[in-house]
Amino acid sequence: MATKSLKDDFRKLFDQMHDPFRLRVLLTGIALVIGYAGIYMPLAGGIEETTLKLSKEQRRQELANDVECLRAQVEKFQNRLPQGTDTNEWINYVLCGTRRFPLKLIHLDTDPSRRVGPYEMVVLHVKLEGRHADLDSFLHWLESNERLFRVESVDVSSARCQEGRLAMQLTVLGMKG
Repeated sequence: MATKSLKDDFRKLFDQMHDPFRLRVLLTGIALVIGYAGIYMPLAGGIEETTLKLSKEQRRQELANDVECLRAQVEKFQNRLPQGTDTNEWINYVLCGTRRFPLKLIHLDTDPSRRVGPYEMVVLHVKLEGRHADLDSFLHWLESNERLFRVESVDVSSARCQEGRLAMQLTVLGMKG
């Protein structure tokens, strides 16, 4: 009896499919189900995986662009990084620089090298005496010479004995190559 009722239900459904509108609705529904189950579901995982790979490769490309930009920046000042220098060589370089100016070198001392970012820096403590213009010229020389210096601290005070002269204490970092 159940099979007869099922046959009757199919017969009624088949008879209703003679109406073109109902046939279109049924075929559209079947096509959607087949498309979703047969095409979209298998490809959804691949789409998600490809999206993750794409974002990872985009980050990698951005990093490569950053590295390329940094290398271009390094090329601009590479000639200002002396190769194979040590603390004694930096002391001699600063001494030669002070001899260009009418300054009196009171004290020159070093600290152990320290790392600033990816670079190793020589740390020099310099105390000079002289006129304001000469001290200013020395600072200008530090800023504009062919090597890379960083003046970390400056302390200017009156000289002990002589009027019109100043004492300047500097902490200077020199970048090793």
